[in-house]
Amino acid sequence: MLGILTRPRSQIIFLDTPGLLEPSYKLHERMERQIFTAAREADLVLLLMDASRPRDGRDLIRGFLERSRVPLIAALNKIDLLTEVQVQAQRAELRRELGLKNLFPLSALEGEGVDDLLNHAENLLPSGRKLYPDSMISDQPERFFVSEFIRAAAFNNLLDELPYALNVAVESFADRPEKTYVQALIFVERESQKGIVIGRKGSLLRKIGREARLQIEEFLQRPVYLDLWVKVRPDWRKRERDLTEFGYM
Repeated sequence: MLGILTRPRSQIIFLDTPGLLEPSYKLHERMERQIFTAAREADLVLLLMDASRPRDGRDLIRGFLERSRVPLIAALNKIDLLTEVQVQAQRAELRRELGLKNLFPLSALEGEGVDDLLNHAENLLPSGRKLYPDSMISDQPERFFVSEFIRAAAFNNLLDELPYALNVAVESFADRPEKTYVQALIFVERESQKGIVIGRKGSLLRKIGREARLQIEEFLQRPVYLDLWVKVRPDWRKRERDLTEFGYM
Protein backbone atom coordinates (compact mmCIF):
# COMPACT_ATOMS: atom_id res chain seq x y z
CA MET A 1 0.00 0.00 0.00
CA LEU A 2 1.36 3.39 -1.06
CA GLY A 3 1.01 6.41 1.26
CA ILE A 4 1.98 9.92 0.13
CA LEU A 5 2.98 12.63 2.60
CA THR A 6 3.63 16.10 1.17
CA ARG A 7 5.41 18.50 3.54
CA PRO A 8 6.74 22.06 2.97
CA ARG A 9 10.18 20.82 1.88
CA SER A 10 9.55 17.23 0.82
CA GLN A 11 7.22 14.59 -0.52
CA ILE A 12 7.78 11.24 1.16
CA ILE A 13 6.36 8.11 -0.46
CA PHE A 14 5.70 5.31 2.03
CA LEU A 15 5.28 1.74 0.84
CA ASP A 16 3.59 -0.18 3.65
CA THR A 17 4.58 -3.85 3.55
CA PRO A 18 3.37 -6.83 5.58
CA GLY A 19 5.11 -7.38 8.88
CA LEU A 20 8.13 -9.65 9.18
CA LEU A 21 7.05 -13.28 9.45
CA GLU A 22 8.12 -16.91 9.22
CA PRO A 23 6.42 -18.35 6.10
CA SER A 24 4.17 -21.34 6.72
CA TYR A 25 2.01 -21.35 3.59
CA LYS A 26 1.81 -19.71 0.16
CA LEU A 27 0.21 -16.48 1.37
CA HIS A 28 3.12 -15.98 3.79
CA GLU A 29 5.62 -16.73 1.01
CA ARG A 30 4.12 -13.98 -1.15
CA MET A 31 4.05 -11.57 1.79
CA GLU A 32 7.70 -12.23 2.56
CA ARG A 33 8.59 -11.69 -1.10
CA GLN A 34 6.80 -8.32 -1.01
CA ILE A 35 8.80 -7.27 2.04
CA PHE A 36 12.23 -7.95 0.58
CA THR A 37 11.34 -6.64 -2.90
CA ALA A 38 10.16 -3.36 -1.38
CA ALA A 39 13.24 -3.13 0.84
CA ARG A 40 15.62 -3.64 -2.11
CA GLU A 41 13.93 -0.93 -4.16
CA ALA A 42 13.55 1.65 -1.39
CA ASP A 43 15.80 4.63 -0.70
CA LEU A 44 15.23 4.22 3.04
CA VAL A 45 13.75 1.49 5.25
CA LEU A 46 11.65 2.37 8.30
CA LEU A 47 11.53 -0.51 10.77
CA LEU A 48 8.43 -0.09 12.95
CA MET A 49 8.36 -1.92 16.30
CA ASP A 50 5.71 -2.19 19.01
CA ALA A 51 6.86 -0.98 22.43
CA SER A 52 4.04 -2.89 24.12
CA ARG A 53 5.39 -6.20 22.72
CA PRO A 54 9.16 -5.72 23.04
CA ARG A 55 10.26 -9.30 22.39
CA ASP A 56 8.14 -9.95 19.32
CA GLY A 57 10.05 -10.96 16.23
CA ARG A 58 13.57 -10.30 17.48
CA ASP A 59 15.04 -13.15 15.44
CA LEU A 60 13.08 -12.06 12.35
CA ILE A 61 14.32 -8.49 12.76
CA ARG A 62 17.89 -9.72 13.20
CA GLY A 63 17.61 -11.77 10.02
CA PHE A 64 16.17 -8.84 8.09
CA LEU A 65 18.96 -6.52 9.24
CA GLU A 66 21.56 -9.04 8.09
CA ARG A 67 20.04 -9.13 4.58
CA SER A 68 19.19 -5.44 4.19
CA ARG A 69 21.62 -3.21 2.30
CA VAL A 70 19.47 -0.05 2.33
CA PRO A 71 19.83 2.81 4.86
CA LEU A 72 17.55 2.12 7.81
CA ILE A 73 15.91 3.99 10.66
CA ALA A 74 13.81 2.37 13.39
CA ALA A 75 10.80 3.61 15.34
CA LEU A 76 9.55 2.30 18.68
CA ASN A 77 5.81 2.97 18.56
CA LYS A 78 3.16 3.01 21.34
CA ILE A 79 5.41 4.64 23.93
CA ASP A 80 2.23 6.17 25.40
CA LEU A 81 1.68 2.74 27.01
CA LEU A 82 5.04 2.82 28.85
CA THR A 83 6.80 4.94 31.43
CA GLU A 84 9.82 7.01 30.41
CA VAL A 85 12.09 4.60 32.31
CA GLN A 86 10.65 1.64 30.39
CA VAL A 87 11.06 3.44 27.06
CA GLN A 88 14.72 4.23 27.72
CA ALA A 89 15.37 0.67 28.88
CA GLN A 90 13.87 -0.72 25.66
CA ARG A 91 15.88 1.67 23.50
CA ALA A 92 19.11 0.66 25.24
CA GLU A 93 18.29 -3.04 24.85
CA LEU A 94 17.41 -2.71 21.13
CA ARG A 95 20.60 -0.76 20.45
CA ARG A 96 22.64 -3.38 22.28
CA GLU A 97 20.97 -6.50 20.82
CA LEU A 98 20.23 -5.34 17.28
CA GLY A 99 22.70 -2.51 16.77
CA LEU A 100 19.95 0.01 15.98
CA LYS A 101 21.51 3.46 16.12
CA ASN A 102 18.74 5.58 14.59
CA LEU A 103 15.95 4.53 16.95
CA PHE A 104 13.08 7.00 17.44
CA PRO A 105 10.52 6.61 20.25
CA LEU A 106 7.06 7.75 19.17
CA SER A 107 3.35 7.52 19.76
CA ALA A 108 1.48 7.51 16.46
CA LEU A 109 -1.76 7.77 18.45
CA GLU A 110 -0.75 11.01 20.17
CA GLY A 111 1.65 12.34 17.53
CA GLU A 112 4.60 12.36 19.92
CA GLY A 113 7.97 11.98 18.20
CA VAL A 114 6.51 11.82 14.67
CA ASP A 115 8.00 15.15 13.51
CA ASP A 116 11.46 14.16 14.72
CA LEU A 117 11.22 10.92 12.76
CA LEU A 118 10.00 12.65 9.59
CA ASN A 119 12.64 15.37 9.80
CA HIS A 120 15.37 12.75 10.07
CA ALA A 121 13.90 10.80 7.15
CA GLU A 122 13.89 13.97 5.02
CA ASN A 123 17.60 14.40 5.61
CA LEU A 124 18.37 10.84 4.50
CA LEU A 125 16.22 10.73 1.37
CA PRO A 126 17.64 11.74 -2.03
CA SER A 127 16.55 14.91 -3.82
CA GLY A 128 14.15 14.60 -6.72
CA ARG A 129 11.06 16.02 -8.37
CA LYS A 130 7.62 15.84 -6.78
CA LEU A 131 5.81 12.73 -8.04
CA TYR A 132 2.22 13.33 -6.91
CA PRO A 133 -0.20 16.26 -6.43
CA ASP A 134 -0.19 17.80 -2.95
CA SER A 135 -3.76 16.62 -2.25
CA MET A 136 -3.06 12.96 -3.05
CA ILE A 137 -2.52 10.69 -0.03
CA SER A 138 -2.49 7.24 -1.71
CA ASP A 139 -2.52 5.52 -5.08
CA GLN A 140 -5.36 3.25 -3.96
CA PRO A 141 -9.03 3.82 -4.90
CA GLU A 142 -11.74 4.42 -2.31
CA ARG A 143 -13.01 0.85 -2.52
CA PHE A 144 -9.61 -0.42 -1.35
CA PHE A 145 -9.91 1.61 1.86
CA VAL A 146 -13.47 0.39 2.28
CA SER A 147 -12.26 -3.22 2.23
CA GLU A 148 -9.56 -2.35 4.77
CA PHE A 149 -12.11 -0.79 7.15
CA ILE A 150 -14.19 -3.98 6.93
CA ARG A 151 -11.10 -6.12 7.52
CA ALA A 152 -10.13 -3.99 10.54
CA ALA A 153 -13.62 -4.32 12.06
CA ALA A 154 -13.42 -8.09 11.61
CA PHE A 155 -9.98 -8.20 13.25
CA ASN A 156 -11.29 -6.19 16.20
CA ASN A 157 -14.11 -8.65 16.82
CA LEU A 158 -12.49 -12.03 16.10
CA LEU A 159 -10.00 -13.86 18.28
CA ASP A 160 -6.92 -16.01 17.76
CA GLU A 161 -5.90 -16.95 14.20
CA LEU A 162 -9.29 -16.59 12.49
CA PRO A 163 -8.74 -13.00 11.30
CA TYR A 164 -5.71 -14.16 9.31
CA ALA A 165 -7.86 -16.71 7.49
CA LEU A 166 -10.22 -14.12 6.03
CA ASN A 167 -10.09 -11.80 3.07
CA VAL A 168 -12.43 -8.98 2.07
CA ALA A 169 -13.55 -8.22 -1.47
CA VAL A 170 -15.75 -5.25 -2.42
CA GLU A 171 -18.19 -6.55 -5.02
CA SER A 172 -19.94 -3.26 -5.78
CA PHE A 173 -19.39 0.40 -4.89
CA ALA A 174 -21.97 2.89 -6.13
CA ASP A 175 -22.32 6.59 -5.31
CA ARG A 176 -25.96 7.69 -5.42
CA PRO A 177 -27.44 11.07 -4.51
CA GLU A 178 -28.60 10.03 -1.04
CA LYS A 179 -25.72 7.71 0.00
CA THR A 180 -22.97 5.32 -1.13
CA TYR A 181 -24.00 1.69 -1.52
CA VAL A 182 -21.37 -0.96 -0.84
CA GLN A 183 -21.68 -4.72 -1.14
CA ALA A 184 -18.73 -6.74 0.18
CA LEU A 185 -17.81 -10.36 0.78
CA ILE A 186 -15.78 -11.71 3.69
CA PHE A 187 -14.04 -14.88 2.49
CA VAL A 188 -13.07 -17.58 4.99
CA GLU A 189 -11.47 -20.99 4.48
CA ARG A 190 -13.91 -23.33 6.25
CA GLU A 191 -17.63 -23.62 6.90
CA SER A 192 -17.00 -23.56 10.67
CA GLN A 193 -15.23 -20.20 10.30
CA LYS A 194 -18.22 -18.84 8.41
CA GLY A 195 -20.44 -19.62 11.40
CA ILE A 196 -18.03 -17.88 13.76
CA VAL A 197 -17.91 -14.70 11.66
CA ILE A 198 -21.69 -14.58 11.31
CA GLY A 199 -22.32 -15.29 14.99
CA ARG A 200 -25.53 -16.30 16.72
CA LYS A 201 -28.45 -15.18 14.54
CA GLY A 202 -26.06 -12.93 12.62
CA SER A 203 -25.13 -10.86 15.68
CA LEU A 204 -21.36 -10.73 15.12
CA LEU A 205 -21.61 -9.96 11.41
CA ARG A 206 -24.01 -7.10 12.20
CA LYS A 207 -21.53 -5.76 14.78
CA ILE A 208 -18.66 -5.95 12.28
CA GLY A 209 -20.84 -4.23 9.70
CA ARG A 210 -21.82 -1.40 12.07
CA GLU A 211 -18.23 -0.69 13.07
CA ALA A 212 -17.03 -0.79 9.47
CA ARG A 213 -19.88 1.41 8.22
CA LEU A 214 -19.10 4.15 10.75
CA GLN A 215 -15.44 4.16 9.71
CA ILE A 216 -16.34 4.19 6.03
CA GLU A 217 -18.78 7.07 6.52
CA GLU A 218 -16.12 9.08 8.35
CA PHE A 219 -13.66 8.38 5.53
CA LEU A 220 -16.07 9.17 2.68
CA GLN A 221 -17.83 11.99 4.53
CA ARG A 222 -21.28 10.81 3.47
CA PRO A 223 -23.93 8.23 4.48
CA VAL A 224 -23.18 4.61 3.55
CA TYR A 225 -25.33 1.50 3.14
CA LEU A 226 -23.12 -1.57 3.73
CA ASP A 227 -24.33 -5.00 2.64
CA LEU A 228 -21.97 -7.61 4.10
CA TRP A 229 -21.90 -11.34 3.34
CA VAL A 230 -19.64 -14.25 4.33
CA LYS A 231 -18.51 -16.86 1.79
CA VAL A 232 -16.31 -19.96 2.04
CA ARG A 233 -13.29 -20.21 -0.29
CA PRO A 234 -11.54 -23.43 0.84
CA ASP A 235 -7.83 -23.04 1.68
CA TRP A 236 -7.55 -19.74 -0.21
CA ARG A 237 -4.27 -18.89 1.57
CA LYS A 238 -2.63 -21.95 0.00
CA ARG A 239 -3.95 -21.60 -3.57
CA GLU A 240 -1.97 -19.59 -6.11
CA ARG A 241 -5.07 -18.74 -8.17
CA ASP A 242 -6.96 -17.35 -5.18
CA LEU A 243 -3.98 -15.34 -3.94
CA THR A 244 -3.59 -13.74 -7.36
CA GLU A 245 -7.31 -12.97 -7.55
CA PHE A 246 -7.20 -11.33 -4.11
CA GLY A 247 -4.28 -9.12 -5.15
CA TYR A 248 -1.38 -10.83 -3.35
CA MET A 249 1.34 -10.46 -5.96
